Amino acid sequence: MSQSNLLHFLAPNSRLAPDVTFQVTPSSSTPPVTIPAHKCFLATASSVFDKMFFESDNSREQGTVIEVKNIEEKVFRMFLNHIYGKELVLEELADVPSAFGLFQLMEQYDIVELKEQILARIKSQKVEKDNYVTIVNLVGQCEDYSGVKDVLQGMVSSYLQETLGMSLSKLTMFMTEHGGTDGQAMVSVLDMMVGKVDGEEGDSKEVEMQEPPASPQSRKEIVIEFLEFFYFPGDRLEEMVDMFTDDEDR
Repeated sequence: MSQSNLLHFLAPNSRLAPDVTFQVTPSSSTPPVTIPAHKCFLATASSVFDKMFFESDNSREQGTVIEVKNIEEKVFRMFLNHIYGKELVLEELADVPSAFGLFQLMEQYDIVELKEQILARIKSQKVEKDNYVTIVNLVGQCEDYSGVKDVLQGMVSSYLQETLGMSLSKLTMFMTEHGGTDGQAMVSVLDMMVGKVDGEEGDSKEVEMQEPPASPQSRKEIVIEFLEFFYFPGDRLEEMVDMFTDDEDR
């Protein structure tokens, strides 16, 4: 039987009864969606599933339930349908969170053939004011070794450079317009800004300032107020203030 013929086993009236259930919960505020599947097909596609179902101490258990959190139902069904033989259309990944969710599933279950294409799809997306906070928060969900983390950080860093440069006089206005970033996400943003400048020293473009330059003390006060507003860790506050004011004075 060719792989392309496996999709009909997902139909409710399939003669092959499912023996594993995924409980997919997109967010803490939404109830889980139950999606049945078959261990044999999953194990054929993924060594992770194979070990989970047939090599673990619980391999003989019937009616296995697997929880999948923070993944949209549509994205998980794309993942499952791909395992059952449906061609994955990357253009259906309409936004960064959808592509990110699919990449996380591919990475978690070690299905490698489309990871690079999904990363390319993420890179093709544009960071804008409307999705900026969402993408910053996705960075916080990444494992340190995840390839998608570097991609997302690069996208955010480029956006910050294009929007702000290192002009502290524009920083408060920027964050007011991009409201919703929590303290931990703000730490990530600041780290990405500093990392971008350090990594591209001499290459960054200066953003023209239309307002008069502030005094060093005023700039320092702006940064302190900005960091305290976003609950930046107190033990790193002075270090980060010095880092930004030093960069601005260069």
